[in-house]
Amino acid sequence: MTAQANLSEVRRKSWETRRQRYGDRGHAGAYTRPAAPCPCCAGLLPLVIQLHREGVLSEGQVATASGLSRIEIRRMADELGARTDSAPASA
Repeated sequence: MTAQANLSEVRRKSWETRRQRYGDRGHAGAYTRPAAPCPCCAGLLPLVIQLHREGVLSEGQVATASGLSRIEIRRMADELGARTDSAPASA
């Protein structure tokens, strides 16, 4: 048996095993994001938005991680910027 044929057989057998264990789709659940962030993750959102404003995270990375739209992220970043820009500097 060639290496390619052997690899194909291994893949076929592994999918058979997955389907036996997890069903026709090959996994136990749905690969979807929840409609809203969990309460503990929602508390981290201001930090993530701040990292976006500092250029550490891109808008797309924040959108993917939070499940929010890019428009919502821009709005939150603008609000955070307005708050931090108007806050007095600490010594």
